[in-house]
Amino acid sequence: MSNTIKVDSEPRHQADVGRFALLFVILIVTIALLGLLGIPRLAQDPSHIARIAFLILAAGILIATIRITRTSERDQHIAGVVIGVIGLTGTIALVLSDSVIVGQIIGIVWVLLVISTPVIVLREVLSARDVTAQTIIGAICVYLLLGISLTFLAVSIDGWGAFFETPPRSTGYVYFAFVTITSLGYGDLTPYSDGARMVSVAFAVVAQMYLVIVVARLVSVWKPRTAAIDSQDTE
Repeated sequence: MSNTIKVDSEPRHQADVGRFALLFVILIVTIALLGLLGIPRLAQDPSHIARIAFLILAAGILIATIRITRTSERDQHIAGVVIGVIGLTGTIALVLSDSVIVGQIIGIVWVLLVISTPVIVLREVLSARDVTAQTIIGAICVYLLLGISLTFLAVSIDGWGAFFETPPRSTGYVYFAFVTITSLGYGDLTPYSDGARMVSVAFAVVAQMYLVIVVARLVSVWKPRTAAIDSQDTE
């Protein structure tokens, strides 16, 4: 009986690690693309190309997160329909309407959806009964998603007004986001409005508390699989 459990648990363990490893790779590629290509300022894009690219990238992150986590098939279908409807409606509205407010509202909706992705992954990480490699990789994914969320939020706020005192290059948003959550604070880019400052402070505090409380705790109780097997054999 015990041998059967060990044989069955190994593929499941590898599959679990693979799920979050795939999400980790997707997030690293996303950050690299944002860092290399950047996102043009939404307020300076009359052709709406940047806004449509913004929607496509946000939709991709949402779909990847939902598909990779242990969301039920029914919820995945519902989320897919919702994302598809919002994405199609938003794209049509951007193409047919010249209203800046329409684009700004659509951007805010997508930002709120992207911000929900760290919560989705964190819920699964904290619901795990044992701390495994899957849990650690999932916890790292949450941290990366916080940086991506701040990137999208800064872009969206910049579409309403001015997030930075001096407009950055298109790659400046993701750079600022990860400098903020890692508390490096180089000072070359600073938030301009009161809202931008509050958002930056909130993300910085949440990110540091997450590292100190959640990630540090998970790492402290994590036992590599080989170590766990050795301890069971000695017992």
